[in-house]
Amino acid sequence: FASAALLTKHKQLSELHRRNLTKQEEENQQRKEELRQAVAAVKRQLQEIEVSLSKLEVADEGLLGQRTSLEMKCRQAMTEYGQVQERLEVSRHQQLCERQSGEGSPPWSLNGAHETTVGRLLMSAGAASWQGNKEVQEDRFLTDVELQAPGGQRIVGVIVFDGHSGSLCVDIMMDWLPRNLQKCLAAKPNLTEEHLKNAVTEACVLTDDEFLTKAREKEALDGTTMILCLLWPEDVGRAQGKSRCRLLVANLGDSRAVICRQQGQHLGSFRLSEDHKPGRPDEQQRIEGNGGVVDMQGVWRVFTPGPATFGGRSLLWGLAVSRAFGDLLMKEPQRYGCTNCSGALVSAMPEITTCGLNVSEAISVCSEHKTADLAAHALVRRAFELGSDDNLTAVVVAWSAEEKADAEKKPR
Repeated sequence: FASAALLTKHKQLSELHRRNLTKQEEENQQRKEELRQAVAAVKRQLQEIEVSLSKLEVADEGLLGQRTSLEMKCRQAMTEYGQVQERLEVSRHQQLCERQSGEGSPPWSLNGAHETTVGRLLMSAGAASWQGNKEVQEDRFLTDVELQAPGGQRIVGVIVFDGHSGSLCVDIMMDWLPRNLQKCLAAKPNLTEEHLKNAVTEACVLTDDEFLTKAREKEALDGTTMILCLLWPEDVGRAQGKSRCRLLVANLGDSRAVICRQQGQHLGSFRLSEDHKPGRPDEQQRIEGNGGVVDMQGVWRVFTPGPATFGGRSLLWGLAVSRAFGDLLMKEPQRYGCTNCSGALVSAMPEITTCGLNVSEAISVCSEHKTADLAAHALVRRAFELGSDDNLTAVVVAWSAEEKADAEKKPR
């Protein structure tokens, strides 16, 4: 600053700015709580009306009218609830960026967008991420994953991580997993579906092993789930001059991939991944076979069979997913006093599925939104409005024939 007076004025304005942000956040938090209570009250009234209607042989027009009115009131309150949270998310991220000023990029982003080509397809990826009602944001995403196969083919994709018990694991995975994906892919003789699946599996196991080494040093319990989607050109389609690619989905944990396809006059959604929950029969069998315990406590959880000694503390540790990166205590319970365990209770082995993509099908997640990032934002906001208390992240991927996309960009 040119003078002490200018420095003093800057400090005063900065303090005023901080006070204003704090006041706005307090007002938004108060309004959010009012709306949360209002939505809960209206839902209780709706339940009472449904009970009353179920007891009648002939529907009561008055009760039906009340139900319609309450449903509209509930939708309005839920919409405002999402609007208030959006203001909080923007303010929260703005403050994070100010704190990080001069120290590099913040660890997480509110949104993201990326457009690229793969084969003859134009791929657009959009992301949105909210901290929601949790004290910390442990979700992360990548929309610009790019790998090169041994034959020079480009493979592009997206990743979503959902961290738990801290952000050390999820932040490290953002850097280490793409690097190891490229390393394992480069070791293959050529690009085939089987080679790609093997490279992804090897990269996941390698990255987990590397992180566990760091976790032992730091005595860290951190972990993260993952959903990875990769697109690559299909040889047959390219040879015939068609815009065809294949999609690989690798899953660890309970993040979910869904594809939307045209079914007649309607859009249908299909799962591309299955959640790894401890109560899933095959997962439960593996866990119990290694000496772990699966029990219902609100949700199905995997537990160590008894207290473990970790970081100088005695812990009876549990987790609501059965596959993840990190989670040192669940990977090596015998190292920390659970002598009845014979292996890992939580696995870093991904479950992989593949399918073909055909641009003659109408593919969309939120068809009323023109871009992938707007669709992702709509998904996150809707999930919050419906009552989710978790961190919320959605990545939407759309694709079209490159020639068609170019034509649509031209002025009509």
